[in-house]
Amino acid sequence: MDTVAQSLALVQQELDKAKIQYTVSVTHPTRKFFKLQEDCLYVIRQHIDADGIYHLVAAGKMGKEVF
Repeated sequence: MDTVAQSLALVQQELDKAKIQYTVSVTHPTRKFFKLQEDCLYVIRQHIDADGIYHLVAAGKMGKEVF
């Protein structure tokens, strides 16, 4: 199952439905110039290990600040 570029919430629902084990790591930018929308996470990387466990890396959508 390809999960990259999909909403994390949707991916988690699909993996739970298929009874597939997974782990999630959320990455954050080093500079905090723009705020992250934590409620809007997307999968940016996936790796499936030898045991069939999905290791997902998610990132938040960047929101623009209004000046």
